[in-house]
Amino acid sequence: MDEFKSIIVKRGKYDWELEVINPTQLELIGKGAQGAVFKLSEERCVKIYLKENYYISERDALKAAKDSQIVPKMYEAGSNYIVMEYIKGQSLEEYLNLYGFFPEPIVRQILYVFQEMKRVGFKRIDARLRHMFLTDEGVIKVIDHVKALSSGLPYPYKFLKGLSKRNLLDSFLEQVKKIDSKQYSEWKNVISKL
Repeated sequence: MDEFKSIIVKRGKYDWELEVINPTQLELIGKGAQGAVFKLSEERCVKIYLKENYYISERDALKAAKDSQIVPKMYEAGSNYIVMEYIKGQSLEEYLNLYGFFPEPIVRQILYVFQEMKRVGFKRIDARLRHMFLTDEGVIKVIDHVKALSSGLPYPYKFLKGLSKRNLLDSFLEQVKKIDSKQYSEWKNVISKL
């Protein structure tokens, strides 16, 4: 199970590019600015980080939210990696590509996710659509929590902007208004900045 420790993640030719050297048979399931994620089993994956501070930041965020169902469970942490729960399901981005809208139960869960982020102490109360997953059990979980405790906006700018790009912001906000008028009022002020 520790074969992932032979995987190397380093800066590519350009600053925004990661180079992954994978001498194992582990499947690469995601790659971003801070690291690469490999599937270990049907229950677990490992994220290998480019820099130690990225690892520390995400480890601390997952620890802060360990009692919440909105983040993956953390099983093991090393000097540059975290073994965590593998999320089975589809991203909200994929969901919207398939269905083109969010039904009310999903809108309620999205509101819950952003409330939970505040409750557990995250400073970044936001997530991209591709980082929010609807599990096979119908629960929304959020991945990629580097800097969640240290920086970010106290409202879901990237999330709302993603909906705006798909021309779904108005229909989403109409549902929010019916469910939580206070939250709607707060977000309505943000919309002009999108």
